Amino acid sequence: METFDYAAFDADGNRLRGSVPANNAREARDILRARRLTPIDLKASKAGAGQSFTLERKASHKDLTQATRQLSILIDAATPVEQSLKIVAVQFDRSAMRQILLDVQAQVLEGARLSDAMGRHSKTFSSLYTGMVASGETSGRLAEVLDRLATDLEAAQKVRRRILAATVYPMVLFVVALVVTTILMIFVVPKVVEQFDTFGQELPGLTRFVIGMSEWMQNYGLIFLIMVLAFMFGFSRALKKPAMRLWWHERLLSLPLVGRLIRDLNAARFARTMAGLIDSGTPALTAMETSRHTLRNRVIYDAVSGAAAKVREGATVSASLRQTGVFPPMVTQMVAGGEASGDIGKMFSKSADYLEGEFDAATSIFLSLLEPLIIIMMSIVVLLIIGAIFMPILQMNTLAL
Repeated sequence: METFDYAAFDADGNRLRGSVPANNAREARDILRARRLTPIDLKASKAGAGQSFTLERKASHKDLTQATRQLSILIDAATPVEQSLKIVAVQFDRSAMRQILLDVQAQVLEGARLSDAMGRHSKTFSSLYTGMVASGETSGRLAEVLDRLATDLEAAQKVRRRILAATVYPMVLFVVALVVTTILMIFVVPKVVEQFDTFGQELPGLTRFVIGMSEWMQNYGLIFLIMVLAFMFGFSRALKKPAMRLWWHERLLSLPLVGRLIRDLNAARFARTMAGLIDSGTPALTAMETSRHTLRNRVIYDAVSGAAAKVREGATVSASLRQTGVFPPMVTQMVAGGEASGDIGKMFSKSADYLEGEFDAATSIFLSLLEPLIIIMMSIVVLLIIGAIFMPILQMNTLAL
């Protein structure tokens, strides 16, 4: 069997590119037409046979969550998988999810497993997602697994909204403060300084300081901005190196409040994934080795990897997680209770709820401190500039008296 690269239009007129395995070009065109694609270019792939069919476009997290929830409801109602895929697909009019689900349906009709068909769209369905679907197919609990996936995706979406709320507003305040200060220093202060030249007397220290800052910003402000942008670019490139990324993640975890936010967020994501995998029938060790890939902090990732190695040697999950030092004691105690009762998946789920609650509390504290701090700093800067402008005027009035 060969692999053919193609360019085609879907039913909505969108131009797509991808690859499809087939015995010959005629069969490849027939497969594309069965997927409701109109091929406009088709040639043998240089990558060889077995290359996965992929779409250029990626479905959004919101669409993935909605599709997963609807699939779980339909399959739980004994609707055939291929029919469920089609019903859900037609509800997405202007989304990449429509064509992705129709392609998955076509592959299922051709005899492929649902997890394998989803695996060909790795940009939308992660390896963790397809792995859980595969475990659901094997255990006969596909609807339950999809329901768990939908719940986890909805929880992740809520966390993303919290992070957005925690960062956007303070950043907007900071940018506004920076813009206002820059306008005052570059455009307002120089105009006022021209009037001070006629006073013929020594200016107050605060006024001289503000004038010096204004002149510096006019002469070197653009150069400084370029240097800052260059530093940020270079730093982002450096973070791609494992040693540098590990050092930076260690620094982040050492920060008083930010470190706690990062720790709780990563631990909640790990616990939520563990609960889903274990409830779908995945062994605890395999679930740990899979769930660690959801961690974004390298320090925590390495700690969980070490914990998984200890579990492989015979240690309990709770003991290995406790020794990492990155999980709150409450979480490890709950996991230990789950091991004792034989319901470790439920305890991981409760741990995720607890950690997400801690994240909410820490985020509220962070916002309550950061927002007034930025406003106070902005007010101080503006007051200093106003004071520097009015002090020479008051000084002149005093001498006149």
